[in-house]
Amino acid sequence: MSKETKPYRYFDSPDGEDIFKKLWVVLKPTVATAFGISTADVMLYSHPKGYVQTLSRYAYIGAPVIGVSTVFVCATNIAASLRKKDDILNWFIGGFAAGSVFGVWRKNPLFGFNMGMVLGIAAICKKTAVDNGWRLVPENDFPIANGNVWTCNTDYTLTAPRPGNWTTGK
Repeated sequence: MSKETKPYRYFDSPDGEDIFKKLWVVLKPTVATAFGISTADVMLYSHPKGYVQTLSRYAYIGAPVIGVSTVFVCATNIAASLRKKDDILNWFIGGFAAGSVFGVWRKNPLFGFNMGMVLGIAAICKKTAVDNGWRLVPENDFPIANGNVWTCNTDYTLTAPRPGNWTTGK
């Protein structure tokens, strides 16, 4: 009998605990998103010449995206562990700290303050929704009839290995 383990999700433990696990959960999609945004910038907008300019453009675009996520998770959980409370103020502190990264990136303190307020209020909304069991993004009630994103990787040949205990009939 095998023991199946579920993957760790962000809200599996209260704020202030398992900071590195939460950071890993957040960074997995963030790195992919940063890579996608950076690739779109390099291919469609900035058109750098050479490897060094291309890598520096990836760093210029991708590092703040990853930095915002890292600062949010760390600030929220550190505030929760220092305050010994799991409430919306910790999330506002995390959102405000994450927004300030934009101000450093743009070298504009007013922009950083405004983004901090916007992300702080957005974090309060998310924490309130999670605490009350609300869904901000609806579930996919109508799945795509023809498959999903990975349908292109499906082996439709006649020689594909059969699933489970299917046999060829011999």
